[in-house]
Amino acid sequence: MASKRTSPSFSLAAGLPSFAVGRIYRRWPDLNIPFGGGRQGGISDSAKAPVTFLFTGESGERYGYADRFDDEGTFFFSGEGQKGDMTFVRGNLAVRDHSRRGKALHLFRTVGKGKGQKYLGEFVYQEHDWVRAPDIDGSLRDAIIFRLVPVARLEQVELAAAEGLAEGMTLQESRTRAIAASKVDGSEGSKRENRTVYERSGAVRDYVLQRAAGKCELCEQPAPFRRNGGVPYLEPHHTTRVSDGGPDHPQFVAALCPACHREVHYGEHAQTKNLTLVERLRAIETAA
Repeated sequence: MASKRTSPSFSLAAGLPSFAVGRIYRRWPDLNIPFGGGRQGGISDSAKAPVTFLFTGESGERYGYADRFDDEGTFFFSGEGQKGDMTFVRGNLAVRDHSRRGKALHLFRTVGKGKGQKYLGEFVYQEHDWVRAPDIDGSLRDAIIFRLVPVARLEQVELAAAEGLAEGMTLQESRTRAIAASKVDGSEGSKRENRTVYERSGAVRDYVLQRAAGKCELCEQPAPFRRNGGVPYLEPHHTTRVSDGGPDHPQFVAALCPACHREVHYGEHAQTKNLTLVERLRAIETAA
């Protein structure tokens, strides 16, 4: 049975596009009209919303590589550039630095010419590999293969572990550590230290929970209960995404009680509440 074609839910005020996994979207008009970006190519960076669209299909197989999932759900996505060595400009740069820029990566698979794009979900840049592969002329060149982690896996990690990494640190020390982790983007001169996307997310999460000091950063009420060990229970919420998982920078992450967390996702006034958080976090981090 064919997936139903639908249009995205989007608010320019809140900056939160929403897509349904498994649904079919048309690149034009469902994506290009509301978000802008290129109508061709595998990477489309929006100038209207905090999103970068990735499109995968079978065309890359002509050049000796194919995008794919591994057994753990990591997606291997080929960079753009048909001729000569690939470089970190335009779309490739947008993918590598999306978290630092506060942009979400939304992945689609082309289902056939004129048949639209099937939405596969949100992903986060983990790292990239350089491989030797032929270009459009058949000449070997350096090509970029991105490793992208599903946001859903990060959500599970963030909710499962929320204590210990920042133990013994002052708030400023914890913030410095979090910002340093969030800037690990694979660029030249960036100190990676073999830090995984989960560890980067954890450093930011721990600082945000320390910053909140046991109170929800939306309703400003104390956490409803404490974890084993006495740590106040609050949940990380990423204001630039409909789902959680990134980007990994303190300005985009809030610590919320479970009720407020559900409300900013599913409540009647979710977009307004999230926009309030965006402004509040910007003020907090600017003053820090």
